[in-house]
Amino acid sequence: MLQLKRILAFSGIVAIFLLCVVAGNAQQVLIKVLPESSVKIKGKTSLCSYTFKYKGDLARDFKVDPNFNTDQLIAAISGLQLEVEKFKSGNFLMDKDFRKVMKCKEFPDCKIELLSLSIINNNPNVNGQAKIAVTIAGVKKVYLIPYQLKEESSPVAIHAIQPINFKDFGLNPKVNKLIEVKETCDVMLDLLIQIIYS
Repeated sequence: MLQLKRILAFSGIVAIFLLCVVAGNAQQVLIKVLPESSVKIKGKTSLCSYTFKYKGDLARDFKVDPNFNTDQLIAAISGLQLEVEKFKSGNFLMDKDFRKVMKCKEFPDCKIELLSLSIINNNPNVNGQAKIAVTIAGVKKVYLIPYQLKEESSPVAIHAIQPINFKDFGLNPKVNKLIEVKETCDVMLDLLIQIIYS
């Protein structure tokens, strides 16, 4: 579910917006998603809040032509797969319950696909929206996710948050009868992107 987390997809979101400023004389553009990037799922139970952080490798890179158009760029970015068992909370019992909620044995991976990108010029807090398809437990949903781009530092930081509902994916968060897990959670994507011109 958080795989969606927007992402993260998210690696694609960032890359497309950033490539709008690519130098025209570059031979090739390499987009690198750095390993310090993160995907988190945050939610609440009847007793406390929880955070699951993806402990798998988010680092990836892909090449695009400097004279790209949006469709070509999106086509170059493959879907992002996240292994459910690599989301960790630091609590073994919570991790076990999470895997059960996510039907990890039947569906070990979640998938995020970037479908389209748009840039928003009239909102100082949001740089654009990414249309993303998220597949969890075999159920595919499409989201419009606003994202923020911070270019003050290198690498470039991209931040996005997407609320999701477990039941939208046919999941039952109430696997533990002693603790009530809220049906909604937030997927938080923080990508660190490096752009290399050659």
